[in-house]
Amino acid sequence: MRETGILLALVTILYMGVPRTAAASDSLDHGGNGLGFDQFVNKALGDYAVPGAVVVVVDHDQTIFLKGYGVRAADRPDAVDENTRFQIASVSKFLMASALGTLVDEGKLDWDRPVSTYLPDLAFNDPYVTRYATLRDLLAHRSGLPAYTGDLLTRLGYDAEQIRYRLRFLVPDHSFREYWAYSNYGIFLAGSVAARVAGVSSGQIVADRLFLPLGMSRSGPVLGEVLKDDNHMEAHNLDGSIMPFENVDALDGAGAFVSTGADMARWLRMMLGTGSLEGRQVLKPATVDALYAASMVQGIGGPLRDPNDSAGLGCESYRFMLGRVIEKNGALNGVRTIVTLVPEKKAGILVVANKQLTVFPEAVRAEFLERYLGPSGRDLQEEIHGEQKAWQALVTAPVPPGDARPLDRDLRAFAGDYASKLYGPSTVGVEGDALGVAFGPNHYPGKLRHWSGASFLLYFADPDVTPGLVTFTFDAAGSVTGFEGSKISGAFTVDYGRFDRM
Repeated sequence: MRETGILLALVTILYMGVPRTAAASDSLDHGGNGLGFDQFVNKALGDYAVPGAVVVVVDHDQTIFLKGYGVRAADRPDAVDENTRFQIASVSKFLMASALGTLVDEGKLDWDRPVSTYLPDLAFNDPYVTRYATLRDLLAHRSGLPAYTGDLLTRLGYDAEQIRYRLRFLVPDHSFREYWAYSNYGIFLAGSVAARVAGVSSGQIVADRLFLPLGMSRSGPVLGEVLKDDNHMEAHNLDGSIMPFENVDALDGAGAFVSTGADMARWLRMMLGTGSLEGRQVLKPATVDALYAASMVQGIGGPLRDPNDSAGLGCESYRFMLGRVIEKNGALNGVRTIVTLVPEKKAGILVVANKQLTVFPEAVRAEFLERYLGPSGRDLQEEIHGEQKAWQALVTAPVPPGDARPLDRDLRAFAGDYASKLYGPSTVGVEGDALGVAFGPNHYPGKLRHWSGASFLLYFADPDVTPGLVTFTFDAAGSVTGFEGSKISGAFTVDYGRFDRM
């Protein structure tokens, strides 16, 4: 696999492609230190060693730029084009929210009515949240659910009903509406509410109410859509090797959708056209405004580090120069995405790249914003390039502290069966000189690497399953009674909660 990096470099140089554009845009090609926009994207593709990408720019209901760059897979010469299928990762959240907006338009849903109105059997760990949580709370990540917690459930073999049921065992780490915390689980729950109202799956809602009316014929709500024909991306790791696709179908609207540059151009045109495309009103203008509206302050965000970056419904917003920008980015194994809208300019961009945790999409988006809203007076490209290491650190396993205490007992003392209310059964066993763990009905495998004393780092082969610290507990006789999850300060980790020995 590692030899593919050499082939990738050669193919990227040989295949530059030709932009698919409508009438040339003065705004798009203005500035850029003398580089045309296409030249800039080509240069960035090489700078970040991205195998393939697609870039779409919409301006005043016209697709003025639509081009595939590079190759679909590093080990093949097949070029990316406007019809190449990509996973769009968490940009799915923005599409899910816009699809739910069609149910709001029909009076079947309300952003601010308690979800218990629609899904009476849904129970949060906190009864107060069960009573008052709304779709806005779920879509704007202000429900009190811990960031990223619960994602592991999608790998364990549980169906949607079981994942929904286990919500009651997810202990919050902050209060309801106290602050913003990114939750894929919350987006899944919003889709579940809509599914109950519509009588079909949340994925089918998106297919019927968004993809079909917009003519997005090469888009779909599940991973299987990628593989319908040969014109699809492959996921690439940081070293350029091909890596497995990440299947998040179980959380569908949180990140599972598949689309193309040409299809997404139609969605962008609709969103920038206040809900209308080619004479068809898909969303009411007021509903589009509701999606964009600030519902919760996230903190610092955007290329200029706006301190009031705010969550909308499935998206976020920030200020860039004198303009308000609506945005959503995403990441799955071997793919990075970003969609950025400037409603007052009726302009927007989509960038999708088939490489793990690359900041290439942010670099292209920043260039677009400076060309449309004016130069920032800062070297944004240098700043974004400097952020690459921080992105890569998200999949770099934390290292034990310098004062780590040795393990004072045999590994066999930890082996056995355990159970968590949230995640269900698990089995810990000795694997050579380390511990392995299998979770849930399908025995999803993880590893336990010694950290310090009776603490171990829980991590997984899939780099997008967040690691966490677990500490074993003992009774008075010194026998293991279970283990407790916790986060590692300064590292991207999750608290996996309590597992009791069975």
